[in-house]
Amino acid sequence: FVDLDGNKVIDEKDKEVIGNTNPDFYGSFNAGFKYKRLSLNVMFNYSYGNDVYNYMRSPVESGSTFYNQTTAMNNRWLTEGQKTSIPRSTYGDPMENNRFSDRWVEDGSYLRLRNVELAYDIPTGKLGFLQGITVWASANNLLTLTKYLGADPEFAAGNNIYYRGIDIGLVPQSKSFNAGFKVYL
Repeated sequence: FVDLDGNKVIDEKDKEVIGNTNPDFYGSFNAGFKYKRLSLNVMFNYSYGNDVYNYMRSPVESGSTFYNQTTAMNNRWLTEGQKTSIPRSTYGDPMENNRFSDRWVEDGSYLRLRNVELAYDIPTGKLGFLQGITVWASANNLLTLTKYLGADPEFAAGNNIYYRGIDIGLVPQSKSFNAGFKVYL
């Protein structure tokens, strides 16, 4: 917390905007490759420059209750002269170190490998009624590159504009694997 107005008291006058949920840019891109009868398609999506309030960290890194805490609490302040970004652990939080601050605001930028699909066209030869057969396999959400400490940087707490950029612990997007075949008659 910073005394922005210089009156030696941390109060309402010291508040300032510390984040912006709107990304600087976002989007997706894909690429396809084909070699003879084998094809590979990949799709990525990304977001860059948005800030996220990681609400889920506050109860498990506050040190103010008897709740289980994350291993980040091993770096909390313990002795004079120690430099750390995590304050002293005190039951009840009398100094209010756990209140909303830039401690809980993180960079929500990410790059996600959204989909990979591999397909093979099986030659059907002289079967007149059969135009083709394709065997395929796909995987979704295989990899996410991010510095965000939460479970998933791509989330929406609700449809209201006031819920944007607040991670309330929704279930992260899961990996999924699919396979199948297409028969062309």
